[in-house]
Amino acid sequence: MKKILALLLALVMLVGTLAGCTGEPQSGDPAGSQTQAPTTTDGSGAPEPTQDQPDTAYVDAYKSTFSESITSMNPYCTGGTSEYIFIANIIEGLVETDKYGRSVPCMAESWEANEDFSVWTFHLRPDVYWVDCNGETTEYKVTADDFVAGMRYIAEPNHSASSLSTIRGIIAGLEDYYYNLVDIDDGKDIGKTREEVLASFDETVGVKALDEYTLEYTLTGPCPYFLSYAQLDLTLPVEQAFLDEVGEDYGLSREKLLYNGGYYISAWDLDKQFVMTKNEHYWDVDSLTLNTLQWEFISDSISKLEMFQRGNVTAVSLGSEEVASIRGGDWEDYVYLSEKTVTTYWYCYNFASKNPELASAVQNENFRKAIFTAIDAVTLSAIWEPNDPAFFCRYTLLPENCMFDDEGKDYIDYGRLKEYKETDPFNTEKALEYMKAAVAELCEADGVTLKGVTPGKVDMLPITEFDVDGKLPIDIVYASGSSDTEMKKATLVKNMLETYLGKEYINVILGYSSNSFSAEVLDLGNWDICDDSYGFRYADPSANLNRCTSDYDICGSSYDIPEYDAMVAAADATYDIGARYAAYAEAELYLLDHAYIKPYMSGGGSYNMTRLVPYSTPGGYFGLGRYKMKGALIQETPVTSEQHTQLKEQYDAEKAALANG
Repeated sequence: MKKILALLLALVMLVGTLAGCTGEPQSGDPAGSQTQAPTTTDGSGAPEPTQDQPDTAYVDAYKSTFSESITSMNPYCTGGTSEYIFIANIIEGLVETDKYGRSVPCMAESWEANEDFSVWTFHLRPDVYWVDCNGETTEYKVTADDFVAGMRYIAEPNHSASSLSTIRGIIAGLEDYYYNLVDIDDGKDIGKTREEVLASFDETVGVKALDEYTLEYTLTGPCPYFLSYAQLDLTLPVEQAFLDEVGEDYGLSREKLLYNGGYYISAWDLDKQFVMTKNEHYWDVDSLTLNTLQWEFISDSISKLEMFQRGNVTAVSLGSEEVASIRGGDWEDYVYLSEKTVTTYWYCYNFASKNPELASAVQNENFRKAIFTAIDAVTLSAIWEPNDPAFFCRYTLLPENCMFDDEGKDYIDYGRLKEYKETDPFNTEKALEYMKAAVAELCEADGVTLKGVTPGKVDMLPITEFDVDGKLPIDIVYASGSSDTEMKKATLVKNMLETYLGKEYINVILGYSSNSFSAEVLDLGNWDICDDSYGFRYADPSANLNRCTSDYDICGSSYDIPEYDAMVAAADATYDIGARYAAYAEAELYLLDHAYIKPYMSGGGSYNMTRLVPYSTPGGYFGLGRYKMKGALIQETPVTSEQHTQLKEQYDAEKAALANG
């Protein structure tokens, strides 16, 4: 059992950003690859940081900007990933990550799981006090009860906790508790009063304070990757007595928060500035290299590039025009390209389309394979990265350099997934072959009339409306947003499909949302094919593959794939790490081989300049740890492209040594 335990926990946080759409950021994530995290840990074994150079001058403040009023810092109700950098630095959870993305102690000094990983016990560090907005210690210690209070807070539907669905089905009893309250609020009689349900929390929901500093989570089933969940905002603590005192004003001002993180909010002017100051009572204060984190309010018209060049901000992301403007000048030496993220972009089909021609054709595997091989991912990636577009192409559903077994083998290298990772499926000859095979199967003997398709009008307003005649070419509605890049991408895909598959077989109708893509396209089913970005919230294949089942249907495709569903169910019930990865790899291969989903690009890929030394802060792709500024080294002068390359090579070597050690 001990060997299996070690193997299983290799998947917890081994990394090199809710809903169908990603909740993760598309750029600016620290690059990194995680290595094995032990079941029980004291945080030892990490190589010492090596970025600090004796001849380099550093500053003690991080500087950035914001352009919309910051109205709330409620850690459970964040409006988006842009707020995570605030939350991560003021409130600490159970675990965090080191610069390699490995799970290491934070509020929890150590932890262990039972044999089937369905019960996790965390041992908190004693005598850590909450501080107020002046950085003074309060009467309140951070205890196990505070983590229970945090779970009770997000379980209240009226609090509208962000992305609660991520964890609602993981904690035993949480989903039933939550929906009992929802039903009562909707006027349904469930045989209990709201007060009775609220009073049942301690007995029915699987989070308990065993004593002042021991916290236990009971899960709905085995979950060897629970440490990924333990780094989310949904598992943060809150002091119940303080929460009762401030009520609905919790998080609406700096005075209405308590802080146990590295910083506290010392200034909060809605349209002027936002400042965090070092918490001198922080449990790991010696690791804090910065005294302040500062944000200045600016209008959208202000050039952040000019602010960076003046030294007013620590880092800046560059648009294509800005990159072009500094080509050939002194500032070109400081531009670097960000790494890939775990976010994956993919195309999917609407199997319940209002368009009878597509609804019939999409059931045909050769038709799906024709589109799968006719879309040129490199050309699409070039919209964002013209210099090296192939670098950001991704041909698997799950990301590479994200999950490793105990021997350092990447999940993406299991089975034939490695072939997909290394091979661009774009092939115009095969695409046309698949299309001709599909036509032969879809059409009557005349080779033109589509079997079982009734002519009529297709109403996809406000996106489009058109008539179908039940004959070739097959009409396909490509639904898209209306930004310049989205419209350019849509036009490229239309040209690819009509050129490589033949206009005699395919007619792509472009439809654009004018306001909300979700409301005008997805909610109304006004699409045949569209793409979206999908984040990856914890370090296990189930994070996204379980969401691609027929019942969950992350894409909203309305497909029915019982073979895939059975493969996922079997994989999810397998806990030996190698066997688990192999089983999930076969399930992913089923979706790819049968062309149900077409992945084509990773997130990331922005051009940047920075004074923040790369890899000096916590790394990884999951949870709040990657947003912390702990350990940050900020140079007086910008990081050069050459320095960035050298640091990456050094980081990769250290990461490889960890994997081999």
